Amino acid sequence: MSTAVTKKVAIIGAGNVGSVLGYALKQKGYLLTACFARTEESRQRASEVLGCSVYSEPAEAARQAGIVFLTTPDRVIEEICNGMARRGGFRPGQVVLHTSGAHSSDILLAAREEGAKTLSFHPLQTFPGLQAGLRALPGTFFAVEGDRDAFGVAEGLVEALEGKLLAIPTEMKPLYHAAACVACNYLSTLMDVALRMYDVMGISAEQAFASLSPLIYGTLRNIGEMGPAKALTGPVARGDLPTIKAHLQSIKALAPELLALYSCLGVYTADLACRKGTLDREQAEQLKNLLGG
Repeated sequence: MSTAVTKKVAIIGAGNVGSVLGYALKQKGYLLTACFARTEESRQRASEVLGCSVYSEPAEAARQAGIVFLTTPDRVIEEICNGMARRGGFRPGQVVLHTSGAHSSDILLAAREEGAKTLSFHPLQTFPGLQAGLRALPGTFFAVEGDRDAFGVAEGLVEALEGKLLAIPTEMKPLYHAAACVACNYLSTLMDVALRMYDVMGISAEQAFASLSPLIYGTLRNIGEMGPAKALTGPVARGDLPTIKAHLQSIKALAPELLALYSCLGVYTADLACRKGTLDREQAEQLKNLLGG
């Protein structure tokens, strides 16, 4: 594929992710030739934001470009890809990418069967809107898997977006996404649990978060510098059974809906403390028995 062709980009699905990637690549010299949006309202918005030809038929938009991004909701990527293939949207020499974190490039099989190279190209970042997304792009990791001979195109895209490429095996894509969910989604869950405990004490969420923030950011910094095991502190790491017992009694009395999660996390943390070397196996088993694990 010539350099000129690889610079031509089509965006299939002009929501937040598609708009951010399309806009950013256009600023970096890629030729944004076309995009597809489903409704008249979204087509108007895409035209204003991206400044390119907007189509009501995805296959027609894809035919205009050498790089085709499918940035539709995850649940319809495969369906749309299959429909585009039936309508002649793909051809040899194209690179077709989707941005789903959960799905591998295998759901683009219909494009591959038409001769296109396929990749999944997942930005490990959130995109709540255009400007916030553009600010978040520099330094973002992009998890890439799929046809290895299309990785050169992916590397060029990542470089233009000022990101970093993270190559993963295709068969590991679900595990990669699970890890991202734990780090992002479940962190929100953990913070909600902590704020719920403060709420029981009559402390507002704003004051609770303000008081916990130095601890949170300090812990993240320590994890980055030392790794999770060495950064681990607290009563589980010390094998402090009386403190853990007091925690369990208080949670059971005041916030019983949080008891199972606290106990489950404690059981895993006991093993982490063993890896750190501050607990031996006998102490860890005592803790696990106390936690019900």
